[in-house]
Amino acid sequence: MNAIETSGLTKRFERKEDGKKKPFAAVDNVDLAVEEGELFGLLGPNGAGKTTIIKILCTLILPDSGKAFVNGYDVVKEPDKVRASIGWLHGETGGRALYWRLSARDNLRFYASLQNIHPDVAKKRIDALLEFFDMEEDADTLVKDFSTGMKVKVMLARTLLPNPPILLMDEPTVGLDAASAVETRKLLKALSTELGRTILFTSHNMFEVERLCERIAIMNSGKIIAVDTPLKLSEIMREKKAVEVRISETADPKTLGLLQSIEGVGKVIKAEIGEDSSLIQVEVRDEQEAIASIPDFLQGKGYNVISIQRALPTLEDVYMKLTREPA
Repeated sequence: MNAIETSGLTKRFERKEDGKKKPFAAVDNVDLAVEEGELFGLLGPNGAGKTTIIKILCTLILPDSGKAFVNGYDVVKEPDKVRASIGWLHGETGGRALYWRLSARDNLRFYASLQNIHPDVAKKRIDALLEFFDMEEDADTLVKDFSTGMKVKVMLARTLLPNPPILLMDEPTVGLDAASAVETRKLLKALSTELGRTILFTSHNMFEVERLCERIAIMNSGKIIAVDTPLKLSEIMREKKAVEVRISETADPKTLGLLQSIEGVGKVIKAEIGEDSSLIQVEVRDEQEAIASIPDFLQGKGYNVISIQRALPTLEDVYMKLTREPA
């Protein structure tokens, strides 16, 4: 069973254009399936519809048409069961959802009581969460004295208090400093791999989703325009075969020009020439033949080849191409 599934999901709002209210589809006929235990990224520019999807899945707003199921429950017909199945975290809170004059432990106790978790069960879960997030020594420190990264840990622990199988996260690292963002990504990965949680999170950070997610959906103008693993998305976008070679010296431009004399090697696509090393990408007819022949050629010219591999478009290349095309 898919942990999250939508079919034809649509949500319309109104906006003013030329002084008149006109309807537009923030989410436009979206079909989406997230598998149990998957760490799934929803990537897209601002206004793509990512947050609207999260809000529908959280039962905060109703869709105009289509279906959405979370943990097998219909978000429209069974909202209470959906809410019992999810933990939700919105980015850009800066810890404002916490009580700063309470300790981390007391914050968790308070939220556990709001969710009617039995005190004995709450104590066990809180102790386990404090251990998981490596906060045992700081458990009784006031939240106001925490760094941003520590506040994020408490918010994640709060989200996990009811032991939900599914986590929905809207831009969880937005507004964080670099160190806190790195720590949050590590925690998300651990929640997926160690605790087996299904995680759907939105982001416009390509670096983030490429390194974290098993699969990615790219959104633009309310539509999902591509869904796959980062590697397969890159493969789909390949227009020409190419290899990438790194050498440990500064490359001579004349040598780069001579690469085309190798059978099956075309023009140089990219050359990053540094003082200590150089990175070169060239078009090729057959990647395996090129990977075998190019090192021999360069070594014959006195270069030390560090590595050679197929050159794939980055997720950024894929994202920019897809989001610039009409949805």
